[in-house]
Amino acid sequence: MEILHRISINSKKDAKFLAAIYQLQIRYKAIELPGGESSLVTFEITESDQRWNIIANLIALYNAVNIVETIFSEEEIRSAAWLRMICVFEQGYPQPRMTWPFNQPDRELLCPKCAIYRQIAPMHIAKEPHLGRKAFMTTILTHEILCIPAVLQGLQEIQATGYEDWDVILHKTGQVSQRVRQLFIPTVARPGALLDEEHPRTVCPQCGTVKYEAHMRGVLPIKSDALLPNTDFMLTHEWFGSGYFSWREIIVSNRIAQLVLDKGWQGIRFKVVEIV
Repeated sequence: MEILHRISINSKKDAKFLAAIYQLQIRYKAIELPGGESSLVTFEITESDQRWNIIANLIALYNAVNIVETIFSEEEIRSAAWLRMICVFEQGYPQPRMTWPFNQPDRELLCPKCAIYRQIAPMHIAKEPHLGRKAFMTTILTHEILCIPAVLQGLQEIQATGYEDWDVILHKTGQVSQRVRQLFIPTVARPGALLDEEHPRTVCPQCGTVKYEAHMRGVLPIKSDALLPNTDFMLTHEWFGSGYFSWREIIVSNRIAQLVLDKGWQGIRFKVVEIV
């Protein structure tokens, strides 16, 4: 397990931070910002890197943007009984984009304040996606999992349970996508995600739903009695996100992870779940 940090700074405002990165021989990417006077500089570093303590102090000093992620090894993934499945390849927006999330044909909004929802119909996307070598994708703003037909065929072959095969609709024409299907998960687990009291959360003033910030560091502990029997896919009972971003985490059995790794399907990552 590695704790990875993706850090962003401004080349002009944070010039001394940039000089330190250069001196430490850390590879970075720079994208020129509008006006041409500065660039957005981004780089990655793990906490096992011997340079991490220096960078950690600079992050605090310059209040740099720091996105944390946990990367698990293949051995750790293959050894875990349950895992989170997270799509890391985004393409396009849900349609109609201009009215998201309040007027989407695929979802019933359960609360207009925090945007928790129930999917009731196939998703709409703008056009046929270009996946390249990816087998999974999601859209910007959502966490629904879309996949190529070969994935669903593989799931059928191992007789996986807990998912449904849904159409994906091309919004302008109303035609069904020929490239992707939705891996729809109808089952919701019992309450049981163990997030400590310090984990940031909000309580919706309108519906009372607790919504946790994304869990990024380490393993996610879940009570064993929260998991439902005889299923390979389920959603956490708990909601995650902030503002109008709302989702439930996808929990999958070990044999789903084994299938994806064996097939070499790209576009998702697995995060180990600790059953307690």
